[in-house]
Amino acid sequence: MAVIKRPDTPLQETFKKSKFDSSLLSTLKPTKLTDAAIAKKLGVATAALSTSVTLSPNKPRSGKKFLSMYSAMMVLADPAASNNIALFSSGFPTAVSPGLQVAFDAITAGKKHLVEFNISLNESNKVYKFRVFQYPTATFQDISISGSQVISVLINPEANITTYGAQIMQLNTKAENCGWIFHSLKISSVG
Repeated sequence: MAVIKRPDTPLQETFKKSKFDSSLLSTLKPTKLTDAAIAKKLGVATAALSTSVTLSPNKPRSGKKFLSMYSAMMVLADPAASNNIALFSSGFPTAVSPGLQVAFDAITAGKKHLVEFNISLNESNKVYKFRVFQYPTATFQDISISGSQVISVLINPEANITTYGAQIMQLNTKAENCGWIFHSLKISSVG
């Protein structure tokens, strides 16, 4: 197990302002979908899943799969899994809303893909609002969540299109000051 160092004073201040308890760094464990849950969302048997790809703050690219982070307050890209996070908050607005986007070539052309964003919410008593996009159809849905969550995006294939994408964008206001942590995202497809 990796040794977690205590964050320095500037990091402590960032954590304090975003209402994040830095002592939780060593115990953060994001909620992840099981293979059975992924298969169910894709409408197939577990055995039909193809190889998946995981991207994170310390591994934002894999081949032609790219992760972009918008308005992150802080990124810890340590190889230790518990320190491989990005911190976001609506309490610190910028020109671009806090969020994540992934663009990727199809794992299996012409098949459904599922993107799961693994996040933790700083305050379980607050309602967090996100706009969830999927490409290539450029459709979106507004969702509200609380607690540790997986936000999943099902991407249906489109004829002659092999580049897909998904995005989550936080909709909470500055006054709501809703901080959240991004751990990783996983792209899965049907074999």
